[in-house]
Amino acid sequence: MPKKKSYPYKILPPAMQNPLKEMSWCFSKHMYISYQIQGFKIGDKWEMGDKYKLIVRQGTKYSETDYIYTKDNVMEALYAAYIKAYNTNNGEKGQE
Repeated sequence: MPKKKSYPYKILPPAMQNPLKEMSWCFSKHMYISYQIQGFKIGDKWEMGDKYKLIVRQGTKYSETDYIYTKDNVMEALYAAYIKAYNTNNGEKGQE
């Protein structure tokens, strides 16, 4: 039987729960956080790197991190960014 091929860029699932409340709040405020893989142009072709960056968009505001995350921790960083955005803008105000 042939050996099952593994995709080297497959994102691993995070150890933490999906922050649904925080993500839905961010989506309702048109705040989106995503990740992008590093790319290198070699000649006429693009090659994928092994690092990822986070991108935060809200309307015309746009910010991004450096390529510091790997496939092992990019989803945890993405979920943590949604939780931090929620707590910074909404969560701490609601606890007063």
